[in-house]
Amino acid sequence: MFLTVNDHNLHATVAGDPKAPVLVLLHSLGTEAALWDAQVAAFSATHRVICPEFRGHGASEESQTPLTCEALASDILEMLDQMGVGDFTLSGCSLGGVVAQLVAAEAGARVKGLAIFNSYVKSLDPQMWRDRAAKIRADGLTSIAGGVLGIWMTEADRMTPEGKGLARILSRATDEGYAAACDALAVVDCRDAAAKITAPTIVAFGSEDKAAPHTASEALADAIQGASLRAIEGAAHLPLLHYPDASSAILKELT
Repeated sequence: MFLTVNDHNLHATVAGDPKAPVLVLLHSLGTEAALWDAQVAAFSATHRVICPEFRGHGASEESQTPLTCEALASDILEMLDQMGVGDFTLSGCSLGGVVAQLVAAEAGARVKGLAIFNSYVKSLDPQMWRDRAAKIRADGLTSIAGGVLGIWMTEADRMTPEGKGLARILSRATDEGYAAACDALAVVDCRDAAAKITAPTIVAFGSEDKAAPHTASEALADAIQGASLRAIEGAAHLPLLHYPDASSAILKELT
């Protein structure tokens, strides 16, 4: 479905009974709602599953203004309000995990559970994000695609149907949509937001993740009161499609 949210035309995929408990899933940088296909399949029989697509990703319009993670969080809350959503369980991966922290801090008691995959509480390397944005604007996303895919997945996972699908998803991403999100990640600091989160929280990381290593997840879990930490053995940066059972089991602890 498409909605006008904060003066932008944004897209979300929705599955399941409109009267069922709501599960909101936020994708990572350079991907789209399809990142959560395995979890949509696992939960749509019991939940209303909503997968928004951020500005400049999937079928959503690129940002008309300089992008921030706070703007993305505002988009999610406004979208959910327009859809008549009250309470919900929330999850996000990487960029989606950053935005999920901001959403959870603002939404308060509406968030009944929070699962954050392969993310961090503040930018790990601001200059890297600035350099990446500049490289994309100069030479296009294709100039870094191989390196990105090598971070997203292990070499073995890249050869699977899911790995080939993720490569196609990245190929559909727009240069400016990706670069604008890099700008947002360069300056993000969720430490104040994380301290406000009251929902039961699980922070998960892939044992082979080089983009958001276990130390980043440990710092994030420490920043959220009562959060617990989970490892997904063998997973790199995007475990949701390649390790669907382990990823969905974490969500089931909170739904």
